[in-house]
Amino acid sequence: MSQSTERGTTLSSHGRTAARRSSAIGAAVVSGVTAAGLGLGVLAVAVLLLWVASPYPDSGPSRALHLAAGLWFTAHGGGLVREATPSGTPAPVGVVPLLLAALPVWLLHRAARDTLATAALADADADPAASATPRTLLGALLAGYLLVALGALLYASTGRLTAAPLSALLAVPGTAVATLAATAWHTLGPDAAALLPDRVTRTFATLPGALRAALTGPRLATALQAAAAATLGLLAAGAAFTLLGLALHAGRFADDLGRLAADWAGGCTVLLLCLALLPNAAVWGAAYGLGPGFTVGVGTAVGPLATSPRPPLPPFPLLSGLPEPGPGSWPELVPALVAPVAAAVLLARYAAGDGHRSWRRTAGTAALAAVLCGVATAVLAGLAGGALGSGALASFGPSWWRTGLAAAGWTGLAGVPGALALRTWRRLSARWAAEGRVPRRHLPDLRFRRRSGRAERSPGPDREPYREPTA
Repeated sequence: MSQSTERGTTLSSHGRTAARRSSAIGAAVVSGVTAAGLGLGVLAVAVLLLWVASPYPDSGPSRALHLAAGLWFTAHGGGLVREATPSGTPAPVGVVPLLLAALPVWLLHRAARDTLATAALADADADPAASATPRTLLGALLAGYLLVALGALLYASTGRLTAAPLSALLAVPGTAVATLAATAWHTLGPDAAALLPDRVTRTFATLPGALRAALTGPRLATALQAAAAATLGLLAAGAAFTLLGLALHAGRFADDLGRLAADWAGGCTVLLLCLALLPNAAVWGAAYGLGPGFTVGVGTAVGPLATSPRPPLPPFPLLSGLPEPGPGSWPELVPALVAPVAAAVLLARYAAGDGHRSWRRTAGTAALAAVLCGVATAVLAGLAGGALGSGALASFGPSWWRTGLAAAGWTGLAGVPGALALRTWRRLSARWAAEGRVPRRHLPDLRFRRRSGRAERSPGPDREPYREPTA
């Protein structure tokens, strides 16, 4: 009797454990499905609202929903194919609106963060063996997301604007895995390495100790922070150049907008498209400031030193700020000076750390940050450009490898000496403070003034003010 009771109790505990694990995995799958569904739903609502507001809709809501599904794949980095063209040849559309890409990335980030938080609570409140591992939960989340993506791909594979199957099959899983990995690193820190496959962990353990320390220690965190600051500085400078060019050609911008959209609904649609492509224009502006420039068609080049003649372009408002063909003038050379300097200053500011580490460590951190900045800039340049058609429209945007090399080179050449100089200044400031001395910027005001026929020093922060002697 007791053996039956003990066995029943054991089976019951195993059943509860399996039920708890299945519930956690099912919740992760539902979270992935919800993230994908919300992204598709937001885009579908936006496209349907614009279709309803259009005074001359030339199609039913089915085409609008196909467009929303295509935009969802485009937001992940996938390409589209425009079937209806004047020549009858399908034309690819490969430019990814980077602002649109923020929607699926943000939804995936929130879903992954909640899933990791749930796994941490389950480990704290129950037996770890009774809860699913974070790797399993993230895999279930990814499976749910890709399940919705597969259905959307089948739906968007027909129509006038279809999703390129191979591009979608590569872009959606790649974007999802990269977002989940970044979220795990942001949430768990170095402990996120435990989520990697065992084969990767064993391979990483065979690396030299110095390299493993550089890739996992605080130096990597400092280099990532410095690289992020330098990349944001490049993008801010590129956005400023773009807006300045549009402001200088405001008349051309208004003319292109009027030619492209005759009513207010079409104008709002074009302006929303320009807003979604504004981060792309910022990347183009950063490539312009770094030197490699970008192309606006096959065989063309737009750079600070010269701009080549270009074929007739569609009247798109964001292209109205392009410089005129010919050699670059001094105002057009200013971006080539501002963008690298801004990136190098920000990189040196964060790579110098606390100023007390060795100069080799500071130089190595700054150099690693420059490499990471180049990698991030190359990825953004690759996503910001692409094809807008066939023939002359088959190449738009910057070259990813030239832009990445230029970003790494400029930030490394100027950022490493800047980080060393900042480190030296901070060490001197700390030494002066320990010796009771202060840097020159903390000295009292040494301006002289004349009172009662004699010169005296004006009062500092610890000096009594001058008073006239009384009789």
